[in-house]
Amino acid sequence: MAITLDATNKSIELATGSAGSVDWTVSWVDATTTTFTPGDNQGNVTTATTTTIASAPGASTQRGIKSIQVYNNASTDQTVTIKKDVGGSEYTLFKATMNTGESLAWSDGADWMVYDNQGRLKTATTEVEGTVTRAVNYYKPGGAADAAAYWYSFWKDGGFPGAWSPGTPGVNGRITLGTSSSDTGCLPLWTPTGTLYITENAFGATQLGSYMLADVLWVNTGLNVTATTAQAITTPTLPARDFQGTTSGIGCMIGIVTTTANTNAGTISNSTISYTNSTGTAGRTATLVANAGDQFPATPVIGNTVWFSLAAGDTGVKSIESVTLATSLGGGAISVIIARPIIFSGVPTVNMQLINDFAHPGIQIWPNSCLLWFVKASGTGSNTIVGNILVTER
Repeated sequence: MAITLDATNKSIELATGSAGSVDWTVSWVDATTTTFTPGDNQGNVTTATTTTIASAPGASTQRGIKSIQVYNNASTDQTVTIKKDVGGSEYTLFKATMNTGESLAWSDGADWMVYDNQGRLKTATTEVEGTVTRAVNYYKPGGAADAAAYWYSFWKDGGFPGAWSPGTPGVNGRITLGTSSSDTGCLPLWTPTGTLYITENAFGATQLGSYMLADVLWVNTGLNVTATTAQAITTPTLPARDFQGTTSGIGCMIGIVTTTANTNAGTISNSTISYTNSTGTAGRTATLVANAGDQFPATPVIGNTVWFSLAAGDTGVKSIESVTLATSLGGGAISVIIARPIIFSGVPTVNMQLINDFAHPGIQIWPNSCLLWFVKASGTGSNTIVGNILVTER
């Protein structure tokens, strides 16, 4: 990088942002058609002002700047700006905030550099000052899934954190609030002043399977599990925790969780849910698929979860209007949930930690998220999960 003053209206200036002692030096070489003449200048600034540190060259002369050094000799931070002045128009070459005892240096052919008060080069990082990273740990000794390929939720299981419960919000349900006592059992987060990101997930389990961490935004109770006609639901406005941080439910899906074991004798795949999609179109229908894992199994255990397929082209759920089981579940109890998947993690080897690092800045999660683990099981044995997610506030 070269800095050349090749006209009588071009100069180099130093602007100081506040009062305080700042030392500066500059050197150059003046070139004409016949001579090369070195020169330098130096000074001290004590006020917030703009100072010419390399004046314009004479006629028919090119002034090649060779070096610039600035030292903050004050007891407070100082913001300095190096500018090129061309006929009264100023162009910033470099700007930096220097702590006490720090220095700025530039030389011909090199980059701008800032050194700390020990003379060590300061480097830019991808993190910003004041970030906080915390390990959110989990240990859940879970039960057995109904059968291979069926989904199971660890919400009911003890360990750490303790068991989560839908509560008794009734058919119209409630939105979740992961930082409140009503949703104790979600992975514990905190109320940030900045933005939260998951930067790493270290995950292990005693059973092979596909694991999903999801933010449950809404949950209900009280549906009649033997009724086979439509049961109306009026859902509240979802919290602003969808894929884009809005209340539209972008990236969210619908599930039904067994909270007390059901007693239906066989599999059920004819249940439907009427919903409004994330673009606001009402009257959409979510369905089940007659495949293992995509329908109600016979006699679902507590924690069994079935996820509904959205209508073609839909990418989210804003609200639910009704649930039609179509075939009785016999007995027990269920809760409908609206959830947004956050992380999918496969476990190819049991009892081994699998670490997933997520590219900077990480996976953004919203305040008050209610984070729960689910698994698409590979078998029916009891299953324990253990690990942590690293959550960074920026």
